[in-house]
Amino acid sequence: MRLCQLDISWVASAQELTALRWQLASSDDVGGVFLTGREDTLAVLYTGSRHDFDQWARTLEPALPTSTAKEH
Repeated sequence: MRLCQLDISWVASAQELTALRWQLASSDDVGGVFLTGREDTLAVLYTGSRHDFDQWARTLEPALPTSTAKEH
């Protein structure tokens, strides 16, 4: 297992934090999640490589809203 830091600065609400906790708990690749000294970072025990973790971590963040403005 590898110890990785997960940036959670994007979490803006209790609902997002709850959803994130469920995603972390349900992942077979996560062996544990720990608080750090920073409120915007979690320590995650991850079974894959650092590259795999980085790719997986990007899937946890909510998608950026798409622009609905029409061009004239």
